[in-house]
Amino acid sequence: MHRRVVVGALVLGVAATIAVASVALTAPEAQPFGPPIGPRMAPDTGAGELLVVVVGGVYPTRAEAEAMNEQMTFGDLQGYYVVPVAQFQGFEQQAGEPGDFALVSVFRTEEGAREFAEMAAGFGHPATILPERVRSLGGLYAGLGQEAHPDGSGPLLGPIEESVP
Repeated sequence: MHRRVVVGALVLGVAATIAVASVALTAPEAQPFGPPIGPRMAPDTGAGELLVVVVGGVYPTRAEAEAMNEQMTFGDLQGYYVVPVAQFQGFEQQAGEPGDFALVSVFRTEEGAREFAEMAAGFGHPATILPERVRSLGGLYAGLGQEAHPDGSGPLLGPIEESVP
């Protein structure tokens, strides 16, 4: 009788362990600090604005651009964004390289673009600031909102005089 109880307890223990393990493998990962604070904002594409573009390279295909982007690390920071070159009116004429996709980070201020280009160069990555502003036609997010507001009040979250045509 004692042997049956021990065997039954072992079987029950193993079954419980398997059940707990299978639930743990399929349960969604909990957010370590809870959901983000504040309202979720739509990504700012700067549609219609004249923006300063820092280019990390131009590539024939999205796959090539994404592969190169994965190799360019910026520590804990986001570096370049893969976008179609057609997203920016005037880009192709200034980039000087043929291709349909580019690694870019866009800014509303020259200072923001210059600081990013210096940071990219510090990581050993290419960074060319296009000579003239280009018009954003909307589309994919490419980094707006990462630069400081010229008045020092925090991040720049909207158009400025230089970016509005």
